[in-house]
Amino acid sequence: MEKKQTYTAGLVLGILSIPCGIIIALAGWVLGIVGIILNLKKKEEMNTTAGLVLSIIGLVLSILNSILGIIIYYGVLA
Repeated sequence: MEKKQTYTAGLVLGILSIPCGIIIALAGWVLGIVGIILNLKKKEEMNTTAGLVLSIIGLVLSILNSILGIIIYYGVLA
């Protein structure tokens, strides 16, 4: 039972990391990293490719959002 719960948690965190990465970069960072860790933890036992891909996409969006926020804050694009 624990295996399926960990897989589900990794998938849910991957799904949530995408909108959070776009709206709130810090939340996307946290959800993406934790989602990647949970998905890699169960990679040998189950097929966690979908959750892993979603977590990576959410993390990349968070990084891009952070970079864009820093650029806008310091007025480089103003």
